Parts: sequence; structure tokens; C-alpha cells
Amino acid sequence: MAGYSRDIERQNQALQNILDGGKPEKRIFITKEDLEYKKRQKRKTEEERERINRKFEATKEARMPWFCPKCDKVMKKRLDDKMWFLHDHCFDCQLKKEHKMRVDGTYDEWKEKKIVADKLAWIRDQKIMIKEFKEQDTPEFYQQFRPDGHSVDREKWNIDKTTLIEQADEALEFLEKMEDSLK
Repeated sequence: MAGYSRDIERQNQALQNILDGGKPEKRIFITKEDLEYKKRQKRKTEEERERINRKFEATKEARMPWFCPKCDKVMKKRLDDKMWFLHDHCFDCQLKKEHKMRVDGTYDEWKEKKIVADKLAWIRDQKIMIKEFKEQDTPEFYQQFRPDGHSVDREKWNIDKTTLIEQADEALEFLEKMEDSLK
């Protein structure tokens, strides 16, 4: 007899007892708690929380808060976004700060320092780009334009490396002079 088991026999006996007006036997199941599984699950959830917290901390400064930390006003204007990323407070606080500097007579000095700092940052960026350009290899491009669908042609550009290095060095020297004149 296929599929015969004690459980089926027990179920049939219980059904027969119910049909005869009797009560079926009561069975109590006791399960043992799997402590190893619980520990693994707890460790997994803790690791997941730590991973989420690390990501949250990494992006924390990139997010703008709802309220200005200085004046507690709601930062919902477009200019609040800009001022938050530049000065860490809302547009109204920046207006008050600049007004106070104008009254004190320090605004022009602050503005000049800001302009010089922006110029120096631009010069640093240009120097980095020129150094990367100077160290580049000859460019190669792979193009697939034949009708067979699997042939690839390689296009290699010829670059005079010595003139490239000379021009890059001249540009770096010029940027150094500009940087020295601004400091």
C-alpha cells in the first residue's frame, strides 16, 4: 500500500473516534528553540544595521536639513539649498551675515578673500587636469562597423609626446606663477 504511514493511521483513528462520539487523543508538540539560528539571525541583522548606518553617515552631509541650524526656520526656498551647501545655513542667515559685514565694513575684504579662494581652487583643478593629460598614453579607439558583426578595427592616434610634455610643463609653470601672484 503506497503512501501508508503511522500519521495517516492516527488521523483515521481520530476521525473514527469523533464519528463514534468519542474524543480524539490530544497530542502536545514541544519544539526546542534553535539558539544557533537565533544568534546567526541576530548577527545578520546587526551587520545590516551597521552597513546602513555607514551609508547613512556617508550621505549625511550631502543632505540638506528641513530647518536651519542657526535660526530654526524651514529651509524650503531654492536659494536655501545653495546657501546650505556653501555656508551651512539658510539664505536669510546669509543675508543677515552679509548685512552685518557691510555695516562693520568687512564685507569687501570677505568678498575679495572668497574670490581669491575660488581662483585658487580653479588653478588647483587645472593643474590636476594638466598632470593627468601629461601622463596619458596614446589614445586607442575600437570601432565595430563592419557588416559581419564581430570584426573590430583599432584606431590609434599618433601623438608627439615631447611637445605634449613641453606644453604641459609650460602650462604648469604659468599656473604656478598665477597661484603665487594670488597668495
